[in-house]
Amino acid sequence: MKTLEAIEKLEKIKIKGKSTSVIICKVPFLKNSYDGMLLGRKLYDWVAFACNGRSIKFVDFTKGDNILSYVKKHIDKSFDYTLLLMSSTPLLESSDIDNIIEYATIKDVNLCKLPSGYIFKNDYLLNTDNYFVDSVYSFNLDNFYIVENKKQFNYALDVLQKRINDFHMENGVEIIKPSSTYIEPEVDISDGVVIYPNNTLKGKTKIMNDVILKENNVIDNSKIGKGCCISRSNVINSVLGKNVYISAFCDVLNALIGEESIIESHSSIVNYNVEAKSKIASHSRLGERNDSNSGTR
Repeated sequence: MKTLEAIEKLEKIKIKGKSTSVIICKVPFLKNSYDGMLLGRKLYDWVAFACNGRSIKFVDFTKGDNILSYVKKHIDKSFDYTLLLMSSTPLLESSDIDNIIEYATIKDVNLCKLPSGYIFKNDYLLNTDNYFVDSVYSFNLDNFYIVENKKQFNYALDVLQKRINDFHMENGVEIIKPSSTYIEPEVDISDGVVIYPNNTLKGKTKIMNDVILKENNVIDNSKIGKGCCISRSNVINSVLGKNVYISAFCDVLNALIGEESIIESHSSIVNYNVEAKSKIASHSRLGERNDSNSGTR
């Protein structure tokens, strides 16, 4: 008699042998303020992210078409299965994708209806016009939440932001008030960072250890060195060396701030490199906007 462990290994081998590609149908969204974006990422890119490196093809799809007939021409015959997803389900996670594929392959289904989308054997769909759903997947329905209007967008935004904030807090980041903190998915935050309320962190920002972000900063596509402290300021497309202090109401744009520098309040530094250990006086204007006052002392 086979042991349970041996059976599980055989099942994993069986599942691994059944390859699955992904088709994501890009559904037109209603024109509104969010323009099909959630936390700086398109809805269909959230779905693709959940697919975790699998072979993915994006196709445009108009509601009203027969979706199974429509995607036939897009099926990659080199795969055993195709997972068909809709771009309007950005809350899907990689565990959902793995579970769907495992479910379909173990049950050996021909055509399985998902809460939104399908998974099917390629040979089955390519060789018949009379489709028959032989299984329905009904697990973890919350993650198949449809986002098509502003109210649904706001709900999805809250869910995704909580996932991101929880991830960072589990990895040693202290977020004082997560509900007021906006962090996009590409932001990289090291442990020991403290984030006060009403911070917005966007793009490919990287924040090193022991940084303190006081209230009301906007940081976008920037690198913040170890031990920096920033308060009520905008840092865009810039690099801060370690132990830089930026006081309130400063604008730092396309700038390089040398380590251990101090930027006093209401200063503007644009397209400018500040040398290490500099002290920039309050209300200084450095760089492209107005370089007549160096403000260095």
